Amino acid sequence: MNILQICFIALVFIGFQSCKNDNSVNQTTEQTTSNLDVVEETIEINGVNHFIKKIGKGEPIVVLHGGPGLFHNYLVANFEKLAEKYQIIFYDQRGCGKTDFPKDTATITIQNFVEDLEAIRTHLKIEKMNLAGHSWGAILAINYAKQFPNNLNKLILISPAPANTEYFDQMFKNMQNKRKDDDIKEMVKIMSSKDFDDRKPEAVIAAIKIGDKVNLADQTKIDELYKSMIFTATSANNMLLVNSIMEKNFFDYNITENMNLITCPTLIILGDLDNVPFASSQLLQDNLQNARLEVLQHAAHYPFFEAQKEFNYAFDNFLNPEYE
Repeated sequence: MNILQICFIALVFIGFQSCKNDNSVNQTTEQTTSNLDVVEETIEINGVNHFIKKIGKGEPIVVLHGGPGLFHNYLVANFEKLAEKYQIIFYDQRGCGKTDFPKDTATITIQNFVEDLEAIRTHLKIEKMNLAGHSWGAILAINYAKQFPNNLNKLILISPAPANTEYFDQMFKNMQNKRKDDDIKEMVKIMSSKDFDDRKPEAVIAAIKIGDKVNLADQTKIDELYKSMIFTATSANNMLLVNSIMEKNFFDYNITENMNLITCPTLIILGDLDNVPFASSQLLQDNLQNARLEVLQHAAHYPFFEAQKEFNYAFDNFLNPEYE
């Protein structure tokens, strides 16, 4: 998910509260409602305490959340079925969710996100990593793959954010065409309120949900998608701040530069109703040496939620093909 998608209205970002940084490493074990093993830990990575969550057992797959600025929660329930066969590993990127906000905002850069991921791979003792990323997470995964191509086994790009600035502009137009006037008025009202200015979680989540409705094939399912997203005042504020800092990276960029360095098998999977132009994903495929494109019907930007059975089949069949 890309919060830039909903912030076409200018936002004024105010001060932030950083999370407590105690350099601790804690690990807990629990179970999901599906009786899957869950292990959570906090580990210092490049000077920032990072939150990591593992569900299930088996071949490990690291999954990168969207944003920039969001956190892993919205992905967990949608990957539980796959976690019956694989170990699904999530983590909150620096400044996001349960991961600490760095003391120096200048360290919130794409390069540092890439280096954090490499340090996490090392910490997890994964020699060749299966890496999946959703939306902005797919862009982060591509940047990692360019820099560390030899450390990847397979790459999965889920509803990747636009490949260049031109496609970002087209995506915004597509979203605006789907957005109802009443929703625009309500979003402006919320974002102009004192509660939003004070970063009250209920106001922030309300604005995001209204803005993100257009990224679902069925907009009435927005509450169901977000039911697992629990914001605190700190995580809500940090989300907006991280997004504000990262926004400049997308004003003039082209992710396809040097993509020829990526040699591992790659799956690009998306919904047929995604607001990101289909040509953007085609461009990614054209610039990768070994990539295939899967389009799921009746789904938009969240195919793992909107077409879960078909998504799981494509995901699993890519990692363990039924036919060689």
